[in-house]
Amino acid sequence: MSKKELEFVFEQLEKDHIFSGTILISQGGEVLFEKAYGFASRQLNVPNVLETKFHIASVTKMFIAMAALMLSEQGLIELHEKPAAYLPELAALDKDITLHHLLSHTSGLQDIYEVQNLRFEMNKLKIEQGDLLSYLVKQPQLFRPGEGWGYSSTGFILMGYLMEKVTGLSFAELMKRSVLTPLSMTNTGLDLPRRINAGRAYGHAVENGQLVNADNDELSEFEAPGELYSTVQDLKKWCDAMFDCPLVSPQTLTLMFTPYGQVAPSLHYGYGWFLAPRFRMHGGGTPGFLSQMRQYPEQKVSIILLFNSDQTSTETILSAVEPLIVG
Repeated sequence: MSKKELEFVFEQLEKDHIFSGTILISQGGEVLFEKAYGFASRQLNVPNVLETKFHIASVTKMFIAMAALMLSEQGLIELHEKPAAYLPELAALDKDITLHHLLSHTSGLQDIYEVQNLRFEMNKLKIEQGDLLSYLVKQPQLFRPGEGWGYSSTGFILMGYLMEKVTGLSFAELMKRSVLTPLSMTNTGLDLPRRINAGRAYGHAVENGQLVNADNDELSEFEAPGELYSTVQDLKKWCDAMFDCPLVSPQTLTLMFTPYGQVAPSLHYGYGWFLAPRFRMHGGGTPGFLSQMRQYPEQKVSIILLFNSDQTSTETILSAVEPLIVG
């Protein structure tokens, strides 16, 4: 795979597809391709640049998992312990749920984003000055812990609350101290859409055939352990660290990439990563934003896609690039 080959592929893709976002592809730490497309704000006619910050949605789960592994290595938490041992408010969870289940989507807890009329429910909770943590704990148990696999953002948000309690730090400060500062990820942080964040892209969506500014994420009103913003350049630093990690020992890092739950016949989930035979990955999506990170460990290739338009298909790009990587 060469820079010229990648440039040709993307020239062809641009002819048939609308991109709005940033793309970076690296191998062994070297950038092979990076480019910005479209607009950070169509309303203000501001173009995307490589330094533009994007909401990365569920890609954040990688960072939550890493912070948990770091706390485990420090002896502050034990991954097979019950959550209530660290956060008493979680005593209402099924008695067999452990931290391991929360991190591997094997807890059986319903995904908060599957709640009917979630935006209405969150508005109601805020008006009534309710407690998001208590609301999350009451989510239905869909299967016995460890006896199935079901994607659940609920579990990862609960892990965020738990780690706040253990460390005495806010989620934003925990992310900063544990991962972002050590990796010099200076353009990454907790994304609170109502706050002014210079250089952050607006999300764009299509409604009734018209391009509009997208709504904020349903949970964005709560300063809960949530989702990050980042840039392709910062996420490259994270990707590089997955091959040579300064944050945890090699033995601990292996836990991230161990298959715990079966998603499909040839797809499993570790801690914060989907695991396929040839690659590992995680994506994210929220109104107006799409993100995708994929790594091919054997080739030491990382692909980072950050988009602020739901018109863009990450799979179209990945299917075009993958043959150059694995043949």
